[in-house]
Amino acid sequence: MRRFASVCAAFFAWSAGIAAQVGIGTANVHQSALLQLESTKAAFVLPRMSDTQMTAVPNPEIGSMVFNTSENLPYFRSSAGWSGFDLNSNPTVILSRSGGNLTTSTTNTYSMQLSSANTVSISSAYFNVDGPGAITVNRAGVYLFSASMAVSNMPVGSRNYHLGIYRSGALVGYLSRSRLENTSVDYWGMTGTLMYYAEAGDQFTFRYFIHHTASLSNVIQTICITKLN
Repeated sequence: MRRFASVCAAFFAWSAGIAAQVGIGTANVHQSALLQLESTKAAFVLPRMSDTQMTAVPNPEIGSMVFNTSENLPYFRSSAGWSGFDLNSNPTVILSRSGGNLTTSTTNTYSMQLSSANTVSISSAYFNVDGPGAITVNRAGVYLFSASMAVSNMPVGSRNYHLGIYRSGALVGYLSRSRLENTSVDYWGMTGTLMYYAEAGDQFTFRYFIHHTASLSNVIQTICITKLN
């Protein structure tokens, strides 16, 4: 009976050790590991889901991990929310366009003529290009906004101009704002940057004003938004 009890005690102690540490592909599990995987022919695959599916996971535990198929990046859950493992770059959207004409007015502002068709690069889990000059951010955080535009035939004269960012129709700030003095028809452009905290779902529109009464020949227009944290 005493021997049977000893065998049972040894069995349960062995079972507890097995439950505490699991090795797949190896019998030599490191003492610090709860789970250790070893293979030269197969990979460890995280749950795969789109950005919409990932953000819909109810009450995800801090430390959870998935593979985001919208971004083609692994993501982990922290107290700040879901974050990608792409540590070498910040989430960014870049739009650019050359050619065409710019509408001008002595009173009105106009949206920059950049849409989803002009996308150069986009972190689609973080940004949506909604329409001409309009972009929605999908994550709260601090963003760096920048834009530029240039024309090839700015006429002679003195005129005001500005390039601004609007959130839900309200002015956030100006990237560029001044008055130019042209003594001859020439190339001309404006550019600027602005840092701003945005909430998830905020839509930003880039709008310009050039005090003139005729269209101008567009050389290039660009918009760039980068999430800093």
